[in-house]
Amino acid sequence: MNPVMLNMLNQTILILMELAVGFGLFWLGQFLYQRLFRRIALNEELFVRDNPAVAIALVGYYLGIVMAIGGVLGKSFVSWQDQILTLLSYGVMAIVLMLVGAWVGDRLILRHFDCARETREEQNLGAATAEAGTHIANGLVLQAALGGDQGGWLVAVICWVIGLGVLYLVSLIYPRVTRYDVFGEIRNRNNPAAGVAFAGLLIATGNLVRVAFSPEFHSWTTSLLDYGLTLSISLLALVLIRWLADLILVPGVKISDEIVHQEIPNVGAGLIEAFSYIAASFLIAWVI
Repeated sequence: MNPVMLNMLNQTILILMELAVGFGLFWLGQFLYQRLFRRIALNEELFVRDNPAVAIALVGYYLGIVMAIGGVLGKSFVSWQDQILTLLSYGVMAIVLMLVGAWVGDRLILRHFDCARETREEQNLGAATAEAGTHIANGLVLQAALGGDQGGWLVAVICWVIGLGVLYLVSLIYPRVTRYDVFGEIRNRNNPAAGVAFAGLLIATGNLVRVAFSPEFHSWTTSLLDYGLTLSISLLALVLIRWLADLILVPGVKISDEIVHQEIPNVGAGLIEAFSYIAASFLIAWVI
């Protein structure tokens, strides 16, 4: 067979094998999500009760898995067997860490309300969007933690724990920056605008953690100093963006007022705030 055709055939087979492993990981992820984490019947929630909140949270979890697995695919491999085995082993690890991160999100980041109850019983879109944001942010952190060819499992887990710590810290600071009770709005008013804005911040923070941790690991002292400096500068820039968003994106209007001081919260304002965070995180990533 022509060498070019043979190479194309081999590449096609490898891609199909990767897709098969990827879909297998997705099945495992959703199985563990509904049996261990949320303990719900997904088909009943999605197709009998038509619960959009559960769907939003689940899609965020799926996107998080995609982001996490993306870091594994960026590794260098010596053979197709090594590639498939690495994808399988790291993929299973990514799902385990996604579930642990989801638990951390419930207990720490979204600790001010019962996210499981809000999404399942109240069909609270604000809570669902906030949960989706934690999943996507966790996936972005895992993409950097599991990626690269240096370090190993210990480095990956420590970087992931640091990333979760940053997300938790941001969740503490955010209500003080916005000057309103973010979690109270989500819990008491089912405020989707507040949930969307907060989710945007979490995703942007996860993206900045991904950028900070992307350089190859060299040593604990050198790498952690580099990671910490990059992340600190990036987060300070993100705080500045929140202030500039009122001045540039919606001149003459205060986004916080649109989100919380109206009878019907302005979801569009929440989307604009979320966009400002996420767009800023990419701009910062391209500059650094």
